[in-house]
Amino acid sequence: MKRNCFSFARAAVIWCLSVGLVACAALKPPAIPPDAGPRNTPEQGKTLLEDNAKVQREIWKEKTFEEFKAQTFKEPFDGGKYIVNGDTPILDEKHLKEFFDRIQGRAGLTINQVNGQDTAWNSVEKRQLTYCVSTTFGQNYEAMVADIKTAADAWEAVSAVDYIHVAGEDAACTASNPNVLFDVRPVNVNGQYLARAFFPDEPRSARNVLVDNSSFQLDPNGKLSLQGILRHELGHTLGFRHEHTRPDSGTCFEDNNWRPLTSYDAFSVMHYPQCNGQGDWALTLTAIDKSGAACVYSPAPGFTIDTSICQGPEESPGPVACGPKTETFTDQQVAKNAWKPYGPFPVAPGTLVEIAMHGETNPGDPDLYVRFDQNPETNAFDCRPYLSGAEETCSLDVPANVTAAHVRVRGYSAGHYSLTVIHTPPTH
Repeated sequence: MKRNCFSFARAAVIWCLSVGLVACAALKPPAIPPDAGPRNTPEQGKTLLEDNAKVQREIWKEKTFEEFKAQTFKEPFDGGKYIVNGDTPILDEKHLKEFFDRIQGRAGLTINQVNGQDTAWNSVEKRQLTYCVSTTFGQNYEAMVADIKTAADAWEAVSAVDYIHVAGEDAACTASNPNVLFDVRPVNVNGQYLARAFFPDEPRSARNVLVDNSSFQLDPNGKLSLQGILRHELGHTLGFRHEHTRPDSGTCFEDNNWRPLTSYDAFSVMHYPQCNGQGDWALTLTAIDKSGAACVYSPAPGFTIDTSICQGPEESPGPVACGPKTETFTDQQVAKNAWKPYGPFPVAPGTLVEIAMHGETNPGDPDLYVRFDQNPETNAFDCRPYLSGAEETCSLDVPANVTAAHVRVRGYSAGHYSLTVIHTPPTH
């Protein structure tokens, strides 16, 4: 959550989109006359989205990606990410270029989406959300351990997810530690944000919850606390977007890469109060937040979900399958901008399909694409890690009524790799 355009410790002063590139005023939504009626009607919401998108395209249509990159804040350490939308990290320059293309219009409680697909943990991963807390927090270490557990408890109480602190890894809690799903570490970015997290589709090296020193210097008499900040950031780790990215908020527009889980909630833990939010700085889960999380991850034992507020299609369990099958392809090559197809692989709804690509000699940069029941394309896929190099994986729960997984590899540059596909065919 960003502080160079507003202060969390005081009443809100100014908000900006914080793509790190334009003046705050340039991205304010168009003024609505006092007699225009409520601002959260569907028609006005659609107009807001369209108008803000036009503003961004006009600002950047004649400018270059290099100009955009130069004005975007990048964390000043090895592996540092670009930060947009306040506390939303973008992995690397390859992904920042794609973000820039969307702003220019060249690429066609809310949950984050990539190409129309939810970024959420699958049925196995959601029960294994392991993390470490770096001992380099020093005198703040015990407070961090306690506060992130309290924040995790809030999400675990309502949804079938399990955050697991692996204390034995705390002394080696770095972005390269493979023994945990994510790391929690201190950072000093001079107040560029209080904290930032990640979305579930990011690779291990990018799965970090970073907490700035300023988060330990909050007004002790104010409502904003480290626990509240961490409740918000752990919401991101579950795939949830800022609630104020919806047009209903009337301000703080971000982008269209989300879908609604529930009706608009101005009190949501994921809603900045200064973005027309009606909550306070305590940043606690609302009843709608709770059922929204349970919509995605199923309700926790003892929690009664209000299914009437869930939006989106329900998925029914698939048929009993005969067990997983592993298929391996070694010594594979793909040329730059070329496609190499695999499958289709028969799958049973309700099972897990896992595809792993590994680099071989001179791996280059092949990209893995997976799509159910159709061939994936650059702008149509169910999973596409889109990392630099050849180490990429996709792990997906098979939806209802799906019969096959189609796998393709595209050469961002020429690549040399192996591929392993684990899938569970249906019974016949």
